[in-house]
Amino acid sequence: MQQIIVKNNDYNSPPQVTKQDWLEILSDDNFMTNNYKYALSIFFLEPNHKATCKYVAEKYNTSPFSLSGFITGFSRGVQERLNRFEITNEEGAKTYWLITMLGKKVAGNLFEWQLRDELVEAIQELDYINACAIKIDSIGHLVSLINQDVGGLRKDFLIARKELSGNQRITNSKLLFKHDSEDRDWAINEGAGTEVQYHIYLSDNTIGYGLGFNTLYVRFKDEKTPIEYIKPYMDAFIALKNSDEMTKLAVRGFALNTGEDAFQNPIENEHYLFGRTIALDNERQLSLVDYYSIINDLKGDLFEAYKNVFKLANEFNMTEQQSTKITQPPITNPLLQEISELLLANKNLILTGAPGTGKTYLAKMLAEAWGAEYKLIQFHPSYDYTDFVEGLRPIQSEEGEVGFELRDGSFKKFCKEALKYQNNQQLSNFDEVYQKFIDDISEQTLELSTPSQNSPFNVVVNSRDNITVILSNEAQNQITLTRSLIQNYFETRKSLRWKPYLVSVCKYIKDNYDPRMTNTEDKGKKFILILDEINRAEISKVLGELFFSIDPVYRGKSGRVTTQYANLQTEEDVFKDGFYIPDNVYIIGTMNDIDRSVESFDFAMRRRFAWKEIKAEDRLSMWEGQIDKWAEEAKQRLTALNSAIEAVQGLNNAYHVGPAYFLKLANYDGDFDKLWAYHLESLLFEYLRGYPDADEQLASLKSAYDNAYKSVAADASYDG
Repeated sequence: MQQIIVKNNDYNSPPQVTKQDWLEILSDDNFMTNNYKYALSIFFLEPNHKATCKYVAEKYNTSPFSLSGFITGFSRGVQERLNRFEITNEEGAKTYWLITMLGKKVAGNLFEWQLRDELVEAIQELDYINACAIKIDSIGHLVSLINQDVGGLRKDFLIARKELSGNQRITNSKLLFKHDSEDRDWAINEGAGTEVQYHIYLSDNTIGYGLGFNTLYVRFKDEKTPIEYIKPYMDAFIALKNSDEMTKLAVRGFALNTGEDAFQNPIENEHYLFGRTIALDNERQLSLVDYYSIINDLKGDLFEAYKNVFKLANEFNMTEQQSTKITQPPITNPLLQEISELLLANKNLILTGAPGTGKTYLAKMLAEAWGAEYKLIQFHPSYDYTDFVEGLRPIQSEEGEVGFELRDGSFKKFCKEALKYQNNQQLSNFDEVYQKFIDDISEQTLELSTPSQNSPFNVVVNSRDNITVILSNEAQNQITLTRSLIQNYFETRKSLRWKPYLVSVCKYIKDNYDPRMTNTEDKGKKFILILDEINRAEISKVLGELFFSIDPVYRGKSGRVTTQYANLQTEEDVFKDGFYIPDNVYIIGTMNDIDRSVESFDFAMRRRFAWKEIKAEDRLSMWEGQIDKWAEEAKQRLTALNSAIEAVQGLNNAYHVGPAYFLKLANYDGDFDKLWAYHLESLLFEYLRGYPDADEQLASLKSAYDNAYKSVAADASYDG
């Protein structure tokens, strides 16, 4: 075999393949795949048969890596087929592109490649571009070709649709398009019905394809009309019509098959399409380049548009479901409404401001206004990753031996609850059922058997209220089924530990104690985690690798991270393959501006949150119904005191006194002197600690506090 060595920066070499060789290779349909034919065709159609891979990929809406792979695979196949030469660089590494192309470096890492003359002559002699056209016999034939050539899109599409539609399982089909009737001249994606669809048709020698919106089909005839099913998807499409993906598709000829007004006011028994059409010739031939334009659209921007429309429609459906239910009254407080909008838009929010402005109370108010589940966690300097995410905790066995067990932290537990609700996997009465079960078997040993082998075993309760399985009546041969293991099996039907015994125990509980799943029709229910005084803990120490997944952009499975104790997690753990924050989880942190630990909140974390300052004057409404008799005087004193604080050199509005302090007036029957002596004076003294004239400054603040209401009262008396 001839060895041809080219210099590292040399992209030219003498031709090793003759025109006759190329004629034989191009004519061998067993060797020439559609991918090879397509890659050669688009280079051949360029002026002088040359271009950069990047330019051609952008022009034909495909990936430069795919094209590079096609050319490499083709060239390697040619070399192996002829088996008479080998091209390597100076280091001995094989190079294949020079078999098919001549190259020239044009800029940076870009190379311009030109088909070899002998190959071009063979393509021209065979009229290869026209010869590669595909005769389309029927829509069924076209669909079968596409299902074969879209490659990994089949699986990607099925997974995406499963997640977007909320299905528990991926359909068993390995098809993208399903065509099950020769009477139809169209096909839709596998599993599609009353949702946005991939739609393709063949009619009057014209192929059309794109996003379909069907008002013909009703899955549950007594529940909704076809229009009620599809309308959220059509509304989502209109809302996204100017997005990047839609704009790119429009440039490539995609358009609605009807006017926009008609699209927004659909009628039954119609099929609306945002698509593109390609005409076949008189012999029903489709050029290979046009065929691959369909494939590339289906795999590229059209897929992104499909997912975005589906996702936005889900949000519309969620909003509609919530509006039809008995919900909390609408938010009328302007400040609370602003906070609500910020949290909805950003997922993460920090409420910052002076002490006593009611930041934590506002967070709880918002959770209640949303009808959300919420949990408050108090951060402090000793709080760390093992408390928040997961960590090893000491346990004591029945024999008194001390060991360690991996336990979920408060945040991971919270996320699991949110995920259960989202997936409709939460038992509503497990605590009650489990307690009754262990109470019953505490009095008398339960005898059960495994489902398949019918092997007998006894069930007792251990000192930690877990279940102990005793095999074959041998006390030394025992298995522990923990409470969490049993609950997890009920909710997920998943367990790889002690499954025969677990299944039998759970079946007994189900048959005798009526465990019930929570009714979670509202899968959009929100879960709010309130991190009080978030800056008092060392954030990087608490979050660890969660810095990535806490970013709002990476909510859901796209934000999976491997946690520090992943190797110790059990197989039934829902986060075994990586922890992520469900997209129905929202985080509110609170912090005081003047807290000395505020500077520990680093920039990487800051950019993952929206920030809202809560000012003292914005929170006077907390007094309503609490200190109404003294509210006017309290307002005057608060305003005067905060103005005086700002006048002190080195202090500013971050050192204001919040209105929450004045709620304590109810404890002292409106005695403002006691409020000063027992609450305000000590706070202000800390503000002034280290000042050389601290006593004088404190006296000045007291004077402002005392004189504010007196002067107003005197003015009112004089006016009268």
